Amino acid sequence: MQSIVDIRKNVPSGTIVMNNPLQANAIPTFGYLQLRQALDDLHQEKNVRAIILTGSGNVFSAGTDLKQLNTELQREAQASHQDIELLNELLLAMLRFPKPIIAALNGPAIGSAAALALACDFVIAAKQATLQLSEVKLGLAAGSAVTMLNFRAGAAIATRYSITGEPLSAEVGLQMGLIHDVVEAELVWARAHELVLEIESTSSQSIQMTKRLLNESLADQLETQLQVSGAMTAAARTTSHANVGISAFLRKETPEWD
Repeated sequence: MQSIVDIRKNVPSGTIVMNNPLQANAIPTFGYLQLRQALDDLHQEKNVRAIILTGSGNVFSAGTDLKQLNTELQREAQASHQDIELLNELLLAMLRFPKPIIAALNGPAIGSAAALALACDFVIAAKQATLQLSEVKLGLAAGSAVTMLNFRAGAAIATRYSITGEPLSAEVGLQMGLIHDVVEAELVWARAHELVLEIESTSSQSIQMTKRLLNESLADQLETQLQVSGAMTAAARTTSHANVGISAFLRKETPEWD
């Protein structure tokens, strides 16, 4: 199994890098397992006070690996839904993770990758970074990403960006409070690490309890919403429009909806 996740330690931060550059850091099914394992590994490192999640190159992540998904859908494979469950489990694990997680948004975060960014406690973004729920352009349902955007920004914002598929820019995200700081692309990781240095001076026990107060009280409700979105995502993948949209994307063509 190819590893698409790298771990780098720069105490007091630990960085998880999605590293699949030939596919814009797309995440195959096993990638969600690797991300979860990376979190677990850094949880054990007592001198790592916070986690930075980023992507290699100039893309955060293109989200779910559509090539793999298309292959599995053509075979009508049950595995074509496994990534949904693994993603939702990862999102809940991130919200319940005792250490702060910072998304270093070095470029576009699309689909499930937008959900991962929104599950982080902080988002530091490059000026050209975007969050995009582009599933409607592919004949799919936005699923976990719209659930997380609704959780962070409310129904009106989630509706706009999930129904139109319009990219949400870093500057607009900053105005909404979704993004905490916007910097030049080459400074994204450094700014995230600066934030970890600020966190280092605080009580780890206090942070853990504060995170529980902020996130865990809503986790049960969010878990139910993620289950619903997961079922809707799986159902959308069985439609004729999903077949048209994914096939057109992989051929770099404009889909023609019936």
